[in-house]
Amino acid sequence: MTGHPPTHLITGNAELVAAAAHWRRCAAVTLDTEFMRTDTFYPRLALVQVSDGDTAWLIDPVALGDLSPLGQLLADPNVIKVLHSCSEDLEVLHLALGCRPAPLYDTQVAAAMVGHGFSLGYSALVKRLLDVEIGKQETRSDWLQRPLSAAQLAYAAADVHYLFPVYRQLVEAGARLGRADWIAAEMAAILAQAAQETPPEQQYRRVKGAGRLRPRDLAALRELAAWREGEARRCDRPRGHIVNDVELLALVQARPVERAALARIGDLRPRTARDYGTELLAALARAAAVPAAEFPEPLEEPLSRTARELVRACRDWLAERAGEFGIAPEMLVRRVDLEQLARSWSGGAPQLPAVLATGWRRDMVGAQLLDFVRAWSSTSP
Repeated sequence: MTGHPPTHLITGNAELVAAAAHWRRCAAVTLDTEFMRTDTFYPRLALVQVSDGDTAWLIDPVALGDLSPLGQLLADPNVIKVLHSCSEDLEVLHLALGCRPAPLYDTQVAAAMVGHGFSLGYSALVKRLLDVEIGKQETRSDWLQRPLSAAQLAYAAADVHYLFPVYRQLVEAGARLGRADWIAAEMAAILAQAAQETPPEQQYRRVKGAGRLRPRDLAALRELAAWREGEARRCDRPRGHIVNDVELLALVQARPVERAALARIGDLRPRTARDYGTELLAALARAAAVPAAEFPEPLEEPLSRTARELVRACRDWLAERAGEFGIAPEMLVRRVDLEQLARSWSGGAPQLPAVLATGWRRDMVGAQLLDFVRAWSSTSP
């Protein structure tokens, strides 16, 4: 498949209804989105691309008042929705339409599971499988501008046009290797994970540097981060534009109780103190009233030297096993999961992390990994 596909720009509701009816008669469609998120908390959907393998449709949400026919396609269990590196697309589509595309097929993940390496970009994958070069000139362009340029439209169409033959090749490879069920399970897990949101009261765990804090300080950080999350969502501004992580930690350390004290915190921007001083002091006051019994548990301390050596040994062993199966080792387990295993080993009872205790990963390496850990324990210093 080469050249420019037939392309239709959809700006009217009747066009969208007719196109969606056609897509829902397909076994699979390829899908992509263009959005902007430079100075907002929420991504702003600018374009949705759909292809049936022959024609590319570019859906203009700026011109359309009703995207519900597209939502019906996303929810149709009889049509596979094919995307590449879908995490951000899932977020923006859910925000715009209230649903996520299911059943899902992510070509980046599938490629990693059949031997093409981890986190391969779309252009690189198209080049590898189809020997087609795709330009990247429009990646950072303004997708909310109207009218869209001819170059933008061509770029957007290519994002779904070449995805179809890539999808077909990956499906064939998955079947040939006996991994179709593995891939399907991974897609279901991606959708399940996308549906899980971090509640505001748990946002403190994502603040860089939180792991060094004591429980009392974590209680203060919890209040501050929860307030910031609510304010960012309310104002539709990035978290860091409200209060950045460095400022949160500085406030936790200084514990000011009056506005004048805010000016003495070196890492606090004057604008932050001016615009949000009252709210920040109120959050710290709420934290000061939290009884010790309700302090957050300390975040996990750094691993011991021996536990870190075990993590490295497990990673090397898993990489060797992944090589035998022709699968990207990163698809098997994350470092944080191996650290969890190492902590349980340090406690005297090594346990597989959940990701390795069920499904295809358990069948491939789960039980053998525990055997490896026990054997390593008997020979390590």
